[in-house]
Amino acid sequence: MEEVQNCVMKLRSNPRRHRDKVYVGCGAGFGGDRLMAAYKLLQRVKELNYLVLECLAERTLADRYRIMVSGGKGYDPRVKEWMSLLLPLAFERKVCIITNMGAMDPLGAQKEVLNLASVLGLEITVAVAYESSFETQGSPVLSDESTGGRGGFIMCHILSYYLFFYVKGCSTYLGAASIVHCLENYKPHVVITSRVADASLFLAPMIYELGWNWNDTQLAQGTLASHLLECGCQLTGGYFMHPGDAYRDFPFEQLLDLSLPFAEVSCRGEVIVSKVDGSGGLLSPHTCAEQLLYEVGDPANYITPDMVVDFCNVQFHQISKDKVSCDGAKPSNACCPEKLLQLSPTESGWKGWGEISYGGHQCLKRAQAAEYLVRSWIGERYPGINEKIVSYVMGYDSLKAIGGDEDSYLAKQVLDHWTQEGNYSAKDAG
Repeated sequence: MEEVQNCVMKLRSNPRRHRDKVYVGCGAGFGGDRLMAAYKLLQRVKELNYLVLECLAERTLADRYRIMVSGGKGYDPRVKEWMSLLLPLAFERKVCIITNMGAMDPLGAQKEVLNLASVLGLEITVAVAYESSFETQGSPVLSDESTGGRGGFIMCHILSYYLFFYVKGCSTYLGAASIVHCLENYKPHVVITSRVADASLFLAPMIYELGWNWNDTQLAQGTLASHLLECGCQLTGGYFMHPGDAYRDFPFEQLLDLSLPFAEVSCRGEVIVSKVDGSGGLLSPHTCAEQLLYEVGDPANYITPDMVVDFCNVQFHQISKDKVSCDGAKPSNACCPEKLLQLSPTESGWKGWGEISYGGHQCLKRAQAAEYLVRSWIGERYPGINEKIVSYVMGYDSLKAIGGDEDSYLAKQVLDHWTQEGNYSAKDAG
């Protein structure tokens, strides 16, 4: 089944409330997250209704496009490994999995998951929410893919004029609407998406289950919960621990059983974020406040495709060792942007790099001598090229690569470079 919908924000027609509370968990917060952590969350939290795997970012999306045009997979190839472990238990527990592992080819990911489900003996529905392309103005390009009667599609067209011209590799940050439509019409076991705003992946099941409409103020609290969940273990102490700091130091062993977070959200917009009872890490008002401000330019106007939220009066209260209540998010006075954010690949030339290691007596000075010589030789062969090259010594002035000014305080701070290498009998183990 294939549907074409537009993503112009329209009020839902008589939205039905399916639950008074919904439990949404974060199974992954970035492309390299730990599969076993997601499995443990699914295994330990019996109340869970949805598990969201947020595995896509600008770099990983660009990588998928580059690999796809070279003949490789346009979706995250780990989707098979992840679903092999998670699907049987999720199916048994009636937990819906939502993931953006579809990347540039969500239909390919859908086929992979359906084939896997067949091998596992599971009769499932896999819905796909993605942006389709336009070859000519106003003419949608529809896919001929078949789902074998077990998968639901929704093709989400952006009808704004500036997207009518198809640019290969472009990817628009869709909102929650397309996922809500999938949940409403197909009752899927799995929803696979292309690029969707991180918070929208989590907000969509809240809107569907709790009967919210697009103009309900509870969406602000739902977006708050979604923003807190989207980066996974950052909320539960993963980045908070700082050795030697009076307020952020705790034993390394406390991070061993680091739990991914989940949220309990009520139809009234009450939010409680939690980690697994008795698990490691730390969930506190401090970790919540740290994550609240992560990637937020203006707390008074946190912009998503679904709404603009004001976080200025948000408060966190410790309910128990593993639970924190979150209050105070409200719709911003700012209007939603008329246009959606879009990632467009551009030809930017080639990137080259090289490195060499020095150890022992005066190793820093020898590294600096090497930089001087190499720069001189390159400049002689390609005049002016040195302006486009950044050189740094790992562990000494690495931050000047992002700090801009070589004499700045930031550039002179020490950045330790940690490397781990191993010899493995199997490629996957490496």
